[in-house]
Amino acid sequence: MDEQPEIVGIALGYLDQGLALAQSWILSPVAWSQFALLVVAFVLAWLVTRRMRPALAQLITPLPDQTGPFAQARRFVLQFLPLILPLLAYAFTALGEEIVRSIFGSGAVIAFGKRIFLFLAARALVRDIVQDPFLKIVGRYALLPAMALYTVGLLDPFTAWLASTVVSLGNIHFSLLAIVRGVIAGSILFWLGRWSNAQSAHYIAKQEELRPATRELATKAVELMIFGAAFLILMNIMGSNLTSLAVLGGAIGVGLGFGLQKIAANFISGVILLVEG
Repeated sequence: MDEQPEIVGIALGYLDQGLALAQSWILSPVAWSQFALLVVAFVLAWLVTRRMRPALAQLITPLPDQTGPFAQARRFVLQFLPLILPLLAYAFTALGEEIVRSIFGSGAVIAFGKRIFLFLAARALVRDIVQDPFLKIVGRYALLPAMALYTVGLLDPFTAWLASTVVSLGNIHFSLLAIVRGVIAGSILFWLGRWSNAQSAHYIAKQEELRPATRELATKAVELMIFGAAFLILMNIMGSNLTSLAVLGGAIGVGLGFGLQKIAANFISGVILLVEG
């Protein structure tokens, strides 16, 4: 047991703390009163949701033949109705927390219950609301684990452990937190870039007053701008020094000047042909 990894020892320590805390809650009348308040808040939220959700659905749902922007916005809002129950339970619990803290001076069980309701809201978001397959994967393997750690109070220690664990690749050093943050942020940014590019390409394609060559050039230019901005934002999120990108750009410029002259010339000539027709 003395040779166990550090992370295992830390996990066992938090497990012992959790068991001690649970035992103290079981033996505390104050904790039982807070448990009762959580049950009352959830039942009250369930009763209100049972009456409110059908009325809201009927009010928000547009007619089948309506296709305008307002109707699309109403259909978008309609997707979030599954969040009513956990968010109402969270709101009722927050109201009860102020009363409990003023009476007993403690609200640890209430705070834990609020985090559970937030986890249920995140679960409903991933399971019932998000339809895109990629965003479902991000929610299932990134958002829900993070919310589970937050619920049991281990998100900050786990984040600190990731930040303190450094991975070296030659002379380059990354913390595990930077890698995880970069993977998640990069996935979301480039998914947003792909979606934005598809929307802009669809919009440009409908501009019939432009020549086909000009529309094609505008589509490519917007695509380069979108993914270039996504790449710069990702580098900033990961904490990379953007000055190194300037050095890389200078190296690419030297390569264009010596070895890729014909490719650069052909590219620029193609742009000129598309512009001038």
